[in-house]
Amino acid sequence: MATTTPALTTPVLAEERSLVPGDYANSLFHSQPWQAAVEEAFGLSIETFTPASEPDLVLSYSVIDDIRGRRVVSTPFSDFCEPGLTTAQGWVEFRDHLLSFDAPVTVRPFWTPPDFVDPTGERLGGLLWHGIDLSNGADEMFSRLKSKIRTKIRRVPKAGVTYRVSSAPEDIARMHEMHVGLRKSKYSMLAQPKRFFEALSANFCDDMVVMFAELDGEPIAGMTFFGWNDVWYYKFSASYPNDVRPNVGLMMHSCRVAAERGMQLVDMGRSDDDQPGLLAFKEQFEPIVRSLTTMRWAGTQVPDARAGEVGATLGALTAILTRPDVPDSVAADAGDLLYRFFA
Repeated sequence: MATTTPALTTPVLAEERSLVPGDYANSLFHSQPWQAAVEEAFGLSIETFTPASEPDLVLSYSVIDDIRGRRVVSTPFSDFCEPGLTTAQGWVEFRDHLLSFDAPVTVRPFWTPPDFVDPTGERLGGLLWHGIDLSNGADEMFSRLKSKIRTKIRRVPKAGVTYRVSSAPEDIARMHEMHVGLRKSKYSMLAQPKRFFEALSANFCDDMVVMFAELDGEPIAGMTFFGWNDVWYYKFSASYPNDVRPNVGLMMHSCRVAAERGMQLVDMGRSDDDQPGLLAFKEQFEPIVRSLTTMRWAGTQVPDARAGEVGATLGALTAILTRPDVPDSVAADAGDLLYRFFA
């Protein structure tokens, strides 16, 4: 494929980097524990590439070849995986390397890449990222919240709710069980396999924690966090129907735990911009907000029609397996079997 290398060589949105604490070229999703867990749980191989123009960088990606066809993803089962490239030349080299596999390519950067000339590429929006700045501590962060939100947070323990932090395998398993139920009942989606949670726990050890809001000794809500590079990553959450609605208090408690561990930022993850409930929850915390851009290249290979048929079949199966009359245990088994095809 012929390419044109533009003259742009300035750093990528350098003026915006200071708005977000943390090094997003060395995020959770770049980390060896995360990538090892992805490889172990999904049977994938994560490869690396270093562009000649930026020899200090190590960029990761996977070539996936399964019933959905051949495709290249940087990096699968990650919210994003910022390449950390600072020049248009570096982006061209990375793009051309990924396209050399003659398959569709997806890259999810955190910082939007420069506007290099590429008529074959496509930019997709629709995703938002939220982060809570903890650089001045949890008390200062709490003081920034609206009065009504602070009142909601204070009400949770007054209702008899207690908070508990754990990295124990049995609590990781309980969190996964709750996560399966929420994905099925609220979103009609299959959950990540239990073996992924187990692989994450084994690779991160105490840097992966589950936090429960408990009433009368039983969890009514749970959240999963990873501590990496001074960033506290909020990754999975679930709750049972209850009158207390403890999630806002649980998130505030997690911010206090994060600050005690020296974290500078709570990464609240990415959300689709058509998820009003989730967005409203995150926006209660006066977060930093960014739009995320997905970069896609179709490649030169004629698309395999069977891949589209398989995708439609997976969607139909998911709808069947997440019906209200289907037991959560069946949905969990289905996720164990099928989730790897969603990469």
